[in-house]
Amino acid sequence: MRIRKVFLALPCLAGLVGGMTASLHAEGVRGVAPPATYPANTWQGRNGAVLRIMRRLDSHVELVPLHVGEAVTYGPLSLQLERCLQRPDGLPAQTAVLLKIEENQDSGSPPFEGWMFTDDPALGAYAGALHDVQPVSCDGDKVEPMAGPLPAPVPPKLPAIMAPHVEADEEHGPVMLAPGASGNAGQGAGSSGPTSLLPPASPLPAPQPQQGATVLH
Repeated sequence: MRIRKVFLALPCLAGLVGGMTASLHAEGVRGVAPPATYPANTWQGRNGAVLRIMRRLDSHVELVPLHVGEAVTYGPLSLQLERCLQRPDGLPAQTAVLLKIEENQDSGSPPFEGWMFTDDPALGAYAGALHDVQPVSCDGDKVEPMAGPLPAPVPPKLPAIMAPHVEADEEHGPVMLAPGASGNAGQGAGSSGPTSLLPPASPLPAPQPQQGATVLH
């Protein structure tokens, strides 16, 4: 019964293989374009930024918004934002702020003017006697430099793949899944019938005449 089920499933499997091959021939092999992303060195300018200021006396933290070209006073600090750059969508988040900081009172902290980065707080960080300042993100409208539109992705060119086109319902029968002889009588090695899963039958040896027996011709 199991062998009969296998024989019945062979034409269905052959039809599936033939359909997939026909679809391959009809559409061909096409390369898939990668998703559109900006180059790794692309920056987008903004006309605002958000800073995190921590007061050392009581660890009070506050977010302070700034606009490019405006001076803001926060306690004894005088903050002036010169530029704010961020990575566009599709790249790892990173913000770079060009900032000028001065303390109005005699705290012994030197003035600061330089770049701060969110992904590397130790680089260009401001740690004064009374306050710590760190950038959080850019804010506001887009300004120069402009990231511009995303570049158009180009699909890769693949070499052509030639596959034989075989239909399951052609008159020469289903696809032969394995070469070999069929166990049915009257079918040779090139037969178009289903492939037998039984081992090939070995021919029986010819009977040998016994000694003393009469052989009739």
